[in-house]
Amino acid sequence: MLNNRNILCISGTEWSGNYIKAVVELMKVLSAGNKVLFVENAYTYKDAVLGVNNKEKIDFKKVMGLKSRIREVKVEGGGTVHVLFPPLVFPVSFLPDGALYRKLLKYNGWLLKRTVRKALKELDMEDELINFTSFNPGMGVMTGHKFKEKTLIYHCYDEIKGAHSWLSRHGLRLESIFMKMADAVIVTSQGLYDSKKDEAKQCYVVKNAVKVDLFKKGFKAEPDKSKTVIGYVGTVDDRSNYEILEHLFTNMPDAEFVFVGRILSERGVAILKKYPNVKVEGAKRPEELPAYLQTFSVGIIPFVKDDLTKGIYPMKINEYLAAGLPVVSTNFGDISDFAGLVKITDDKEDFLRAVLAEIISDSADKRASRLQTAEGNTWNKRAEELSDVIERVEVGLEH
Repeated sequence: MLNNRNILCISGTEWSGNYIKAVVELMKVLSAGNKVLFVENAYTYKDAVLGVNNKEKIDFKKVMGLKSRIREVKVEGGGTVHVLFPPLVFPVSFLPDGALYRKLLKYNGWLLKRTVRKALKELDMEDELINFTSFNPGMGVMTGHKFKEKTLIYHCYDEIKGAHSWLSRHGLRLESIFMKMADAVIVTSQGLYDSKKDEAKQCYVVKNAVKVDLFKKGFKAEPDKSKTVIGYVGTVDDRSNYEILEHLFTNMPDAEFVFVGRILSERGVAILKKYPNVKVEGAKRPEELPAYLQTFSVGIIPFVKDDLTKGIYPMKINEYLAAGLPVVSTNFGDISDFAGLVKITDDKEDFLRAVLAEIISDSADKRASRLQTAEGNTWNKRAEELSDVIERVEVGLEH
């Protein structure tokens, strides 16, 4: 495990929020033995004026620099993360590629560089620095190799094209540039590895994991077969196969279907709400999820299969297993790690049969086995894998 190092994490997300983020969990673990500066994704002037969904209320004293931009966050495991709230930047993602776009992007990058340099100096984090830029290729291009870092890593946990509208206009081009700049690219799935390896100097896979101690609070040793609840924990968006879902809803009228997570597709939520046996719960804090899992009979992952979903290694698969739940999934990507534990099919009739069969055959022994699998996929283990990769990259850079 990395130890006694300075780690700068320039993130494409905020630190907090109502869903679990891989980069946040990794930084929590690494903070136990290292100094970590986590730079949140900057708000734009547009965000400040109009407000932003799913983000914390803007602290204008921090925006104006009237109080420290850095807050200390004590995390489980004994570590401390320094979280930096950057200044407001110009919104640029809507602009076409041209002189204005490039000038504003360069300004945003300059502003971030200045703020981060000041924070690194204040925290005495300038030496032996690892720059771990997570799913923020624009700022990666603007700030990579600008902090005298020993190592520059690009952490990619999703496909940009189609999945993130704010990145889609410029994201692929910027990502391509940044991958060639970075000393290594670390991805979260085999699908992403296949997609990124040819443009990266080096590419490694460090998969997502599960907060076992949290999600096993939803573990029930014995299945409750007095009622049937089909559960989905995750974002309601256009990655779901609604044909399969509607087939389940209509052919299991006595079952209850519960969807817990952010709503990013009006079309999707409109389909779900047509059915009386479907409950759409919306986004919940991670701490609230085990109570839902405890009521589920089975967890489902009904993703469509396309170029976007093949790069997903879903956190929910380990979250379901940590709660002891049977899992039925479509064959959207490489989930071969779970062969024998998870039922996989793209056919709606087979999916229905698999859900019914998994509920009937569920047992205490199967639940214990599922939990055991999840306990081998912790964020501590992934942080060790990540550390090994970075150390290997650094050895290569020295020769």
